[in-house]
Amino acid sequence: MFGETDYDPLRHYTPVCFEEQLDALERAVDAGKIRYIGLSNETPYGIMKFQQVAKSRAGNLQIVSVQNAYNLLCRNFDLAMAECCHNERISLLAYSPLAMGILSGKYFAEDGGPPNARLNLFKGRYKEGESRYDLSKSNVLYAAKSYLEIADRYGIHPVSLAIAFIMRHPLVASVVFGATKVWQLEEVLAACKVNISPEIITEINKVHSRFPSPCP
Repeated sequence: MFGETDYDPLRHYTPVCFEEQLDALERAVDAGKIRYIGLSNETPYGIMKFQQVAKSRAGNLQIVSVQNAYNLLCRNFDLAMAECCHNERISLLAYSPLAMGILSGKYFAEDGGPPNARLNLFKGRYKEGESRYDLSKSNVLYAAKSYLEIADRYGIHPVSLAIAFIMRHPLVASVVFGATKVWQLEEVLAACKVNISPEIITEINKVHSRFPSPCP
């Protein structure tokens, strides 16, 4: 399912079964190599199935986190995933907080952004990312611009707006980001100190109502 937005029951998947995966992870826990288990790019069904199998075992096998994409343009987690995680006490490790850099505003420069920015550097070679964060789609473009306008209106750096929005989520344990330059790291660290007001959240949700998760 990685990189896919819909489940097609007609497609044939042959994944490693849940029991076999947990067998290997349980051995790692017993050997002291890891303490807990985290999932990644998972679905509500996947989370609950892993939990069902884990709880059926005699040992103390704990699934404590799931790493899924979550940002202003991709809020799918807030649907069934959030309900599962809340009730199963599983935290979200939110990756792609800037939607591959779109929410930083850099791709809206007249020159299309830095040539070494990911969507420019790997153009045509990054199918999953380019298909999800596609600025040629009007809903993605208008939603992204709307969030950048909110940041500008309130005098907040767009990176701060994007990161602070995620950090306020009660199920988020950490934000996963990538920085190739010191100034990028400084921007993200500064964003962690920003608190966004209820008024800003209201404006964000208005945009979300118009363009709900355009990058699922």
